[in-house]
Amino acid sequence: MQKDYKKDYKKDYKKEDFKKSPFKKRHTRADFYIPGNPDGVAVPDSSPGTLEKAMKYLKRQMKDSEVLLKYKEKAHYEKKSQKRKVKMERAQAMQKKYDAQQKRMFGKNQCWFIMAKQGDSAKAM
Repeated sequence: MQKDYKKDYKKDYKKEDFKKSPFKKRHTRADFYIPGNPDGVAVPDSSPGTLEKAMKYLKRQMKDSEVLLKYKEKAHYEKKSQKRKVKMERAQAMQKKYDAQQKRMFGKNQCWFIMAKQGDSAKAM
């Protein structure tokens, strides 16, 4: 014979056994920001997890304002010739990317359009 487990479960537990935990205030991102100071965050209270959340927001602020990137660039000296070389390599890579994009868009059927005044075309022939 099959036993009905649902009835046993309902008998053993009552609503009073399950108490809700007290309401815990959740902090919004605005609670952590200090107005007028983009490089700092405030820790609103000493509840557990608040410090970790403040650190998370601080890291995000630093990443968005590119402060860490500036410190990484100044970590070691870079010669002017090396800076120029890196800048040229980046420009070449961007040009290569742009050319590939144009080739995908237009393919072999590139159309050149030249704006000329009315009198210029007659003089050329």
